[in-house]
Amino acid sequence: MIGILLIYWIWKGYTNLALEYDKNKWGYFAIGIIAYYGGTLVAGFATGLLAVLIGGVDSVDDNSFTNPGWNILFVLCGALACYGVYKLLESKGEKEKALQKIEGIESIGVTEEN
Repeated sequence: MIGILLIYWIWKGYTNLALEYDKNKWGYFAIGIIAYYGGTLVAGFATGLLAVLIGGVDSVDDNSFTNPGWNILFVLCGALACYGVYKLLESKGEKEKALQKIEGIESIGVTEEN
């Protein structure tokens, strides 16, 4: 249930961002979902790698990562990655909007002569 809510929040946030900067909302939603699941995947991989480096291969068995605390950690890492990508896209959109505004003002009254 929490996963469905997270996907809804990702969809809502990235869709609003895309509409604000006149971008494709489904493309931005896909970027958000990839960022979330990529963040959880990287966090899980890093945790497993650290467990192997610290305790050896024998420390990682079938029951070592069944604790719900690990799931919460991975969800938080995915949400953090999703938020970081959101802020990156927001910053990129603001820069593009400012650049279009500057180019638009400078080109007033200028005619193209071939």
